[in-house]
Amino acid sequence: MPIVYNFSSGASVIFSTIFITAIRNDEGNVKLQIYSKPTHTDQYLNFSSHHPIEHKLSVVRTLLQRSQSVITDSHDRQLEDAHIEKALLSCGYPDWTFRKVKYQIRVKMTERKQKSEQKTRRPIVEGTSERVSRVMKKHQMPVTMRPVKTLKLLFHKFLKQIWQ
Repeated sequence: MPIVYNFSSGASVIFSTIFITAIRNDEGNVKLQIYSKPTHTDQYLNFSSHHPIEHKLSVVRTLLQRSQSVITDSHDRQLEDAHIEKALLSCGYPDWTFRKVKYQIRVKMTERKQKSEQKTRRPIVEGTSERVSRVMKKHQMPVTMRPVKTLKLLFHKFLKQIWQ
């Protein structure tokens, strides 16, 4: 059962194939949360296992980045981050792993922001984007191509159609 529709007060839609819960509040705004199956046990790679430290840190990084990229409400994000820390602490992860990964995420985000400020953004238009990009590169002008239609945009449009 990939999609479940539940239209009650504070209507929500659960897309269990992508593990996102979309909730529409009384004002009509949509907020996204991470969906966990009722049988989810919060069991992750144990820190005392004989895996490389990079693998253990990637568990923390993946869960924290998922919470930052999916969850739209800051309060819900804080709750999810606290839940992640509690689950990973029970798997033996020390506090320094969270600090290190959060620092790495912040550094990477600032680097990305600085790089994106230096580049010119252009929409992807069939047949012309490549030509414009080649001309700009000849003049040493960095350029990034952005799609006009993104999954996030299409997802929000889909939710608005459902709730109208």
